[in-house]
Amino acid sequence: MDYSILEDDFDCACGDVVKNLSNQYKSTYQAGGPGMLDAFLQLVKAEFEKAELIFIEKFNISGDPEALRRIKTIARKRAKKCIEDYGKVAS
Repeated sequence: MDYSILEDDFDCACGDVVKNLSNQYKSTYQAGGPGMLDAFLQLVKAEFEKAELIFIEKFNISGDPEALRRIKTIARKRAKKCIEDYGKVAS
């Protein structure tokens, strides 16, 4: 399996998650204050977990430990960056 293609595809999917989260933040969470920020940060985690599961199912890679490791690493990095970026917005 060419893991670099798999990683690129998942990174692209994560980009879609970030765009969707950005739209949700602007429309629902931005004006809500600190309580809404906490809810949004939980949504970030949930959305990346969901994207990860959908991708794993779609490409039938649940039995490939290396593919799973790579996908989970990308999801964690993207979610962490997203959380850090929106955490700065609230500061």
